[in-house]
Amino acid sequence: MHKAVYLSLGAPHLEYPAVEDALRAEGVEARMVHLAAFDRLDLDGIDLVNLRMCRWYHKEPDFQERVERVHERLLAAPHGPIPLANPLPLVLDALDKGRYLRKLSEDGIELVPTRWIAKGTSFDVVRTMDEAGWDDVVVKPTVSSGSWNTIRVSRSGPALDAHHFVLEEGVFAKQAEMAALALTHALIVQPFLPSVLDFGELSFVFLGGELSHVVRKTVGSQGGWWAHERLGGQNHRWNPNPAEERWATGVNDALERRYGRLWFARIDGLQGADGRLQLLECELAIPRLLLPEGKAFGRYATVMAEGIARHRPGRPRIRAA
Repeated sequence: MHKAVYLSLGAPHLEYPAVEDALRAEGVEARMVHLAAFDRLDLDGIDLVNLRMCRWYHKEPDFQERVERVHERLLAAPHGPIPLANPLPLVLDALDKGRYLRKLSEDGIELVPTRWIAKGTSFDVVRTMDEAGWDDVVVKPTVSSGSWNTIRVSRSGPALDAHHFVLEEGVFAKQAEMAALALTHALIVQPFLPSVLDFGELSFVFLGGELSHVVRKTVGSQGGWWAHERLGGQNHRWNPNPAEERWATGVNDALERRYGRLWFARIDGLQGADGRLQLLECELAIPRLLLPEGKAFGRYATVMAEGIARHRPGRPRIRAA
């Protein structure tokens, strides 16, 4: 059997056991290794290393450097280079929204309108809203996962949860805290799009360069403003219309033109005021690929096995009986 290592930081995606089972059926034996133990790992017989279970990577200040060291070991493996899923240049860019989103914008992909706040600069939420002409915004670090330090700021209306703040006479109560965060982290500010509440967010999952499945994420029945299951949102399998599929394929094509063939990608879009999709973000290094919702464990495992065979020719692929 082929052998794959999934690196983690101790809190992998909950789907991991089902991933192991699906890979075994495709002739791939997977095991999880903590990133801290990778330097001691014997690479003999390893055919693939995958970072996809390294959730909460934003808490590791040297995570990028550790990934680069992983890649150096893979290139120098005793029986030839071992592939990393996805390619290292993409992984490094994908860890920071300020990198890959700007590059996709340069490539002609329409983003949700964005103001970029450089790390170490003076940041005033109200001033940024005034300059952009926005009455309702979302602020988040460019390096984050699990909605860490993501907040919404509105000029009026009720606050919907502890992460939603309404200006009082034009004053933002957490201004000092957010200004301090901007000294250590680059931030992005985007208008809050009402379509999140009306329709939700679409996540397009590509496996091996092909669209596998689409999931519509909606705000939960209890209200709120998050289209995220961890924060009360709900996920539903979605059949995209031709325009939605073309949009997502265009984004994936732009990624592959810049970075080469991808093992997997998740592309998240929101409807703008005109109903057209705009790119919110991509999950390209450590994504939850919504495999349960898409009933896609088998497709995912097939793509992983075929990718190993492509990168490691001569090693037999033996499917489980």
